[in-house]
Amino acid sequence: MKVLITGASGQLGSPLKRRLKERGFDVAAFDRGALDVTVRDRVLEAMKRERPDVIINSAAYTKVDLAETEKGAAFAANRDGARNVAEASFRTGSFLIHISTDFVFDGSKPAPYRETDAANPLSVYGESKLQGEGEVIKANPRHMIVRTSWLYGKEGANFVKTILRLCGDKETIRVVYDQTGTPTWAEDLA
Repeated sequence: MKVLITGASGQLGSPLKRRLKERGFDVAAFDRGALDVTVRDRVLEAMKRERPDVIINSAAYTKVDLAETEKGAAFAANRDGARNVAEASFRTGSFLIHISTDFVFDGSKPAPYRETDAANPLSVYGESKLQGEGEVIKANPRHMIVRTSWLYGKEGANFVKTILRLCGDKETIRVVYDQTGTPTWAEDLA
């Protein structure tokens, strides 16, 4: 079985690529430099050339705070990129696994969210990911959307790495305490 991964050098893409290869899958792994999901024609060309059975779209704009000022970049990757990958996956008959986020919810529910709960994003990042989910649903009925939260791993910047670095650099650190989340180890999700 051939699996194509977008965002292959990111926090999730890197362990996905390694684990799939270890298990004997034929893997086509594209980082942003090799395949920018915001460029529709390049996405379709890559999918036609590779003809994957499954596509895992882990490419995303993930700078949650910066998305508020970099709206165009967030929507280009998270909505338009998702649409491009979904359309290409439909055209090539590939099953699509699209990675999304718990930021599609507003965080007001006093219990864990379920897939069927109504989305209500409070940020540009969350809205761009929710619109990306909508594009996936419209473009390819053969899909799965995986919502993860507080992803951390060996690659890339993340909350856990930041806290560890600050603990080594500072005597006292200040951290927001108005959020509750479930950190997800990228290796486990992969």
